[in-house]
Amino acid sequence: MNKRATWIGLAVTMSLGFSAFATAQATKTVTFNTRDKGVPRVIKEWGIDATWVNYYNAKASLKNAGDQIDFIRIGFYLHEQTNEDGSLSDGQIEKLDGALRFVDMVDEEMPVMLSPCNMAGIIDWYKNSDGTAKVDRWFNVMLRSKQYVESKGHKVVSVEVFNEPDFRKWNMGKAADLNHLLGMCATPEVKRIGPSTLATQPASDWYQVIRANVEVGSTHTLGGNMMQYVEFINLVKQHRKQFMNPEVHALVEAIVGAELGIDSVCWWDQINKGRAAFMKANLGKRLAFVPVVENWSAACVYRSPDEVLYGFASTNERTNGKDTVYDFVCLDNDVTYCLNGNAKKGVSVKKGQPFKVQAKVEGQGKESITKWFTIIPSDKGN
Repeated sequence: MNKRATWIGLAVTMSLGFSAFATAQATKTVTFNTRDKGVPRVIKEWGIDATWVNYYNAKASLKNAGDQIDFIRIGFYLHEQTNEDGSLSDGQIEKLDGALRFVDMVDEEMPVMLSPCNMAGIIDWYKNSDGTAKVDRWFNVMLRSKQYVESKGHKVVSVEVFNEPDFRKWNMGKAADLNHLLGMCATPEVKRIGPSTLATQPASDWYQVIRANVEVGSTHTLGGNMMQYVEFINLVKQHRKQFMNPEVHALVEAIVGAELGIDSVCWWDQINKGRAAFMKANLGKRLAFVPVVENWSAACVYRSPDEVLYGFASTNERTNGKDTVYDFVCLDNDVTYCLNGNAKKGVSVKKGQPFKVQAKVEGQGKESITKWFTIIPSDKGN
């Protein structure tokens, strides 16, 4: 296990131990020094999701982080049968064209990741009566979709064969089917990603069946807890494989993942200004990191390559994330905290005094509300 993974494992264990009697609202302290050299925690690849096609997300993501977007995740479509000769149906082509319009809005040569489009539906024509997948039909759609995407000028660099197979509504197959299909996809040109479970708890069981046929381990975190996420990433890294989080809903998933050495993040929804700020800051050095395991929450401070200091506080989406209050404390300088990077509304705080930030979930869909800010040191530091 690498040192980074070991450290995070110890850190979250300690967090659990020290906060066993704390309530979800207990304030956590994030201390940092503006002059610390910091440590690298760079995530190598960033993508955005277009399996749910929303053209506004393409525009916003391009505006906020265009030069850092490495790939776009789009669907292959199992909502209709293919034609009798195995070619894609008109409906499948229409949906692929819609996704590729999204891709072209960002970059006409942008690499593409393929994943089954669950929202479009997966019909029983691709399944056997016992719930297993008809692998020849499933593989044919993937192959034909790859060929179509590449005919439009976009290289397919990775593939998820199943997406959230632990969620029965999506009508996926069994772990053995996934392993069979991944074996059929073997090629040096395309990374095979799996198991991409909706929840962290079953990720390891799925992965153990398929691990010989994947280059990249993955999971979503819409169910489960932080310790399961940490332990699964550690497991994948022990096997010297890459790790992707292919559907990040909350910044905390990237904050914690960076500590564990994950290789790739794909944002669900748009890259808003807070996400873009983290992507920029992550290229620099991390100065502070505080996980709150029982809340599925974390906070951190980074120095970007252009010497700007950034702070972030985030908690996970839906019922597995709990509101968390953080006190950011600079130990070596008076500083001004500028929420959302707005220097006109900065809050000046003396050295050693706290700046309070709440990372929360709210709304009917339990959206994760991330707080981010720039930190401007005073000239009075000593």
